[in-house]
Amino acid sequence: MPKIKGQNSSDKSSATAPTIGEIEGRLLVLELVALSSVSRLLRLHDGKEKADLIAEMLRDIEINCRKSGLNFRDIIDAQSYAEDLLKDAQAQADGLDDIKHAYPKTKTD
Repeated sequence: MPKIKGQNSSDKSSATAPTIGEIEGRLLVLELVALSSVSRLLRLHDGKEKADLIAEMLRDIEINCRKSGLNFRDIIDAQSYAEDLLKDAQAQADGLDDIKHAYPKTKTD
């Protein structure tokens, strides 16, 4: 990992900059965790609750983006990305239900 040089390069407390690969890896992990978690959450809710949950998530994204000082275009892009993630999560949740119902129930004593 490359070191970030400050004003005093002899500082032992100089920070190290993450590589692009490390950043992409972390983003990928966050996306996979989010998809997995949300797909399980969406599977447990009915249609009205899902719509309310998604609307609340999008509202929270807007609020947090505004607090962070993002411009309007960036907020719209963040919400669009979140909607894509939620659609993928819903597809995964539907797939989980398909798998669950594909196997016949067996009696266990």
